[in-house]
Amino acid sequence: MLPYTVSLVVKTAAGQVQGRLVAAGPLRAHAWLGLPYAAPARGPLRFAPPAPHPGWTGTRRAQTYAPDTLQPLDPSVTLAPSAEGSLALNIWAPAEGQGHPVLLWFHGGAFRAGSGRLYDGREFAARHGLVVVTVNSRLGPLGYANFGGLFQDDRFAPNAGYQDQVAALRWVTANIAGFGGDPARITVAGESAGAVAAALMLRDPGAAPLIRGAILQSGTLNQVSSWDNSLEIAQAYADALGIGRTNVHDLWGRPPAAFVGALHRLEAVRARRLNSRPFLDGQVLPRDFAALLATPAAPVPLLLGANRDEYSLFVRLPNRIFPRTDRTLLTRVMVPYLAPGQLGAVLAAYPDTQGGLVALGTDLFFHSGNDALLRGHAAPAYRYRFDWGTRLFGLGATHGMELLFLWPRPMGAASALMRGGDARRRAALAHQMQAAWASFVRDGHPGRAWPAYTEGDPQVARLDLSGVTLTVGGEHERRRLWTGSFVPMP
Repeated sequence: MLPYTVSLVVKTAAGQVQGRLVAAGPLRAHAWLGLPYAAPARGPLRFAPPAPHPGWTGTRRAQTYAPDTLQPLDPSVTLAPSAEGSLALNIWAPAEGQGHPVLLWFHGGAFRAGSGRLYDGREFAARHGLVVVTVNSRLGPLGYANFGGLFQDDRFAPNAGYQDQVAALRWVTANIAGFGGDPARITVAGESAGAVAAALMLRDPGAAPLIRGAILQSGTLNQVSSWDNSLEIAQAYADALGIGRTNVHDLWGRPPAAFVGALHRLEAVRARRLNSRPFLDGQVLPRDFAALLATPAAPVPLLLGANRDEYSLFVRLPNRIFPRTDRTLLTRVMVPYLAPGQLGAVLAAYPDTQGGLVALGTDLFFHSGNDALLRGHAAPAYRYRFDWGTRLFGLGATHGMELLFLWPRPMGAASALMRGGDARRRAALAHQMQAAWASFVRDGHPGRAWPAYTEGDPQVARLDLSGVTLTVGGEHERRRLWTGSFVPMP
């Protein structure tokens, strides 16, 4: 039997918590679930920055998940209950030892849905010696509506949801040693919206010094909103809620369900746009994209990439983000940001077919966004492209597909994507990817056989059933057409 040297009762700044032992196959890990990292963001704190938790007496049982933060019920994401203001995180740690590297994971979901409970860290803890932390933060209008700018009212914290995530990072730095983690070895990571948050932290002077590395999966800075766009979104939320300057104080008294309803109405009126996301505010974040891109990122190792067919999700299936998008929409999005000659060359490189549309959307919003993140980065960066695809609905290697290989307990409707085919080879790829990600968190690289990506030597690791295959260039020539461009999502 393993010597369980990490105590299940841990003292945090807010009080003692008691975790539980969990199985990871024949191995064991310790888990603490539903730990508050800030005071509940409800009542007078509904729109406030995250505040320290007032604490508790005695020992708090941390053995079940907290409710997800308020969000629409979405079977494709989670069927778990949600509640306003539940700012909590979950921790899995090896059952023995101290000073383990820390993987701090932020979930995806377009800043409108998602949960840390979808990512069970026991395998990374038990098999790879990592302390894994997953986080819930404010979403939708409670996390990202720019009511403060719209009404010129400083009672509304800008980017409250992102501020929650930074508060979680600070909580982890202050408390993780008691759970067996090393606060000097924190890698921030996430997929989609979670990767956007991690990328912002690398440029945030209040967060960057706490970070040792970053893993960015299918999320880039072009998914952030401009100030002007954030005001349009806030006005649409205010209209949906029946709020104006004379009754703005009513926002504190509205029931939580009213904000979920407002999000649904907004997504019907403002279809084909991201209606919940961080915005450039000049306070928490820079005021415009020029300042954001000019801010140097922390010089820490990066592991970043995207999937081969990212955009198929938004072409082939109804969804709340880009319902049934088309080439006309993408062209309209590019016009303000590409010179006419560059725009013409880009459009000529992608056939006017459904496959061409998937490739264009993937390169526009994901691969070219990663190019922008890599420009001038002052530390080693390792780039991947995930190529395994499902046959279901013709989605291929769509957005989020790689998650099913990294987190071995997929939940929700997404698990159906893994049915059929060569299960043994899929399992082998999953083991390789988990080992590479763990190596990056532990050692700052995904393995010595995986060289760093540079413009002079653009080696990309392609991840599919043949394993991890390094290619030089690949579609690099086509993506040279995007050189120097930065196109924000609508």
